[in-house]
Amino acid sequence: MRQDDPVADRRKRRSRARIRFRVTLGGWLFLGVALLICAAAINSQAPLLFVLFGTMIGAMHVSAVLSRRIVSSVQLRRDLPERVWQNQTVHLGYYLSNTRRHGSALGLSVEELAPRGIECAPGYCVHLAPQTVFRAGGRFAPRFRGRIRMDQVRLSTSFPFGLVIARKRLSRPADLVIWPARGRLTTRLLHSGAVETSQAAPSPATGGQDEFFGLREYRQGDNPRWINWRRSANRPVPVVREMARPLPEVLWVILDTYCDPAHPPGAAREKMIRFAATLIDHALGRDYQVALALAYADRIEVHPPAAGQGQQCLLLDALADIDANTRHRLRQTLDHVDAAALGSAVVAVICPDASRLSGLPLATLRARCRHMTVIAGDRLERVFDDDPLAAQEGEPCR
Repeated sequence: MRQDDPVADRRKRRSRARIRFRVTLGGWLFLGVALLICAAAINSQAPLLFVLFGTMIGAMHVSAVLSRRIVSSVQLRRDLPERVWQNQTVHLGYYLSNTRRHGSALGLSVEELAPRGIECAPGYCVHLAPQTVFRAGGRFAPRFRGRIRMDQVRLSTSFPFGLVIARKRLSRPADLVIWPARGRLTTRLLHSGAVETSQAAPSPATGGQDEFFGLREYRQGDNPRWINWRRSANRPVPVVREMARPLPEVLWVILDTYCDPAHPPGAAREKMIRFAATLIDHALGRDYQVALALAYADRIEVHPPAAGQGQQCLLLDALADIDANTRHRLRQTLDHVDAAALGSAVVAVICPDASRLSGLPLATLRARCRHMTVIAGDRLERVFDDDPLAAQEGEPCR
């Protein structure tokens, strides 16, 4: 078995974070003046001009050496969220660590070498003392939905004279999911809230604080405030009032993602996806259980109803992954939805064109559920205010 060579590993790490230099605009002007002084010194043979020329060249060299030493002694760790909204300004942190025992790191700049569709603002650190850690704040705004990989980060400094910039690229890979942008619902598509509009019958799940369900013996961990002292007077074990939660509201979102192969997906389709994301986020914020049915180019997915942050991530990730579906139409998506699961649910069918609804079993679907709303592309303007910064053209990130 071949043993690892520590010298080769050290050389590999150095090549991976190789420090490069770039002369600034002020450095080029400074160098031009130095060359003029050199030409004058050669013509006049004045010793003072030779000394001045050597001093200027030495300043360039000292600037490069000191900036390289600073950059090579700083380690970086990035704090990046896993999921963000499209067009939302996201703040991230760069943790800079100075590994030197003596000598501070000055004038540090951290810049994200982001892929297409990510607009970033760099982070700065003016002074980093030896053996200390500093959090430099940066921010970015994604302009397209989808999944991207953030990898390269550039650390640089032009200290001390601002003539030469020493910088190195660090590989800090991280996957990022960009959810479709949120807009605003202008019409009351949902009720006031799941608790206010739930059915009167209590659910089998107990332990809530909404409706009286019955009496039972006290168990360890129960709230003492729910003890029924009058009924507990003649009992060896106290009894507590058992409270039940009402049945939650259920929202089914059925999204038509089909696009004509002759016409690539455009801004109208992206707006429809943003509306679906806004509706799902609005419903989950009102304690609805939300389900989603949609199609991709190679499959059809049906996510059963659930609530909570985990369901939000699951459904919005599914919307972020929508591709150019040229195979599965809305009818095929409806065929994958279990009609029995739509009982007492609110159904929202979202499609880009009302002409696609002809011939679909919408009457049967409406009879199965409690309430159904069909939102076509021509009606979207009346129920939805889109994000003003939403991209009007371009493909989502991949």
